[in-house]
Amino acid sequence: MKNLTLKSIVLTVAIAAASLSATTSTAFAAQPVPITQAATVEYMHFNLVKGANPDDFLRETLAMDSILENYKGFVARHLARNSDGSWVEVVYWKTLKDAEEALPRFVKDERTKGFLSLVDGDSLSVKYSTLFEY
Repeated sequence: MKNLTLKSIVLTVAIAAASLSATTSTAFAAQPVPITQAATVEYMHFNLVKGANPDDFLRETLAMDSILENYKGFVARHLARNSDGSWVEVVYWKTLKDAEEALPRFVKDERTKGFLSLVDGDSLSVKYSTLFEY
């Protein structure tokens, strides 16, 4: 039987809760290192720009995986679509500093322009949480 820690249980519950709150969830997620290495969770809630095609957005999202995998401290990311049509991206980082340094870098990266052009920046909210191990 696998030895479960409270941290691994909390991570599993958090992922399941995010999936349950969404009407559709992507079947893909970038995860280059074990999620148990994460100490910080970044939550981004946003809408797509008016007229954006969700399929185009999902294609752009897949292209972002190879970019984020090279960012210091990146652990994993998951994307879900809420019943109201808004989106939630949950990104796991090794440290809060890694997460906070990644966002401006991501915005300035020329390779992210297609992805960012589909996100309504006025609707974007970003929050950070610390994972606790008991």
